[in-house]
Amino acid sequence: MSNTKKQTSTETERKTEAKTEPVNENNCNVEKTRQAMSDLYKNVTMAQNCVKTLLPYVDAQEVTKTLHKQVEQYDHYVEQLDELCENLNFDPTPAPKAIITMANMGIRAKMLTDKSITHIAKIMLQGTLNGIIDLYRLIRDNEDVHPEVALLQKQILRYEEGRFESLKAWL
Repeated sequence: MSNTKKQTSTETERKTEAKTEPVNENNCNVEKTRQAMSDLYKNVTMAQNCVKTLLPYVDAQEVTKTLHKQVEQYDHYVEQLDELCENLNFDPTPAPKAIITMANMGIRAKMLTDKSITHIAKIMLQGTLNGIIDLYRLIRDNEDVHPEVALLQKQILRYEEGRFESLKAWL
């Protein structure tokens, strides 16, 4: 075997060995972890904000109670993210105010015409599905992310998928 082939083979073996070692806090990709935390923070705060915007338009007490529980769960996730960011010495980038304002205006406009539970479910399902899609994208790209961030991404995804299924009952 030539010298070049031996060298290439050895480099490939090293890369393969590095990939098989589990990612931990000592060997995670710091930039990817920071980006993942910022994206997750945007996802959770956007969902939280949209539910809070929707709440004043809801008349049904059962639905209001459910939405308040959802806001509490998002509060919990924001606290977990804040703690994780603090532990990793990082300030996440919030969602741009313009995007939040546009989302809130869209929700308000939709609620002016129809305040039925079915319509609320439709709005919630659309937003939840968008969040789920973003979470799947984040999880797909998280092979070098800090394990606590990866775990939180999966927890939030499971929560969102559960919310999506429960919202179907309101249709």
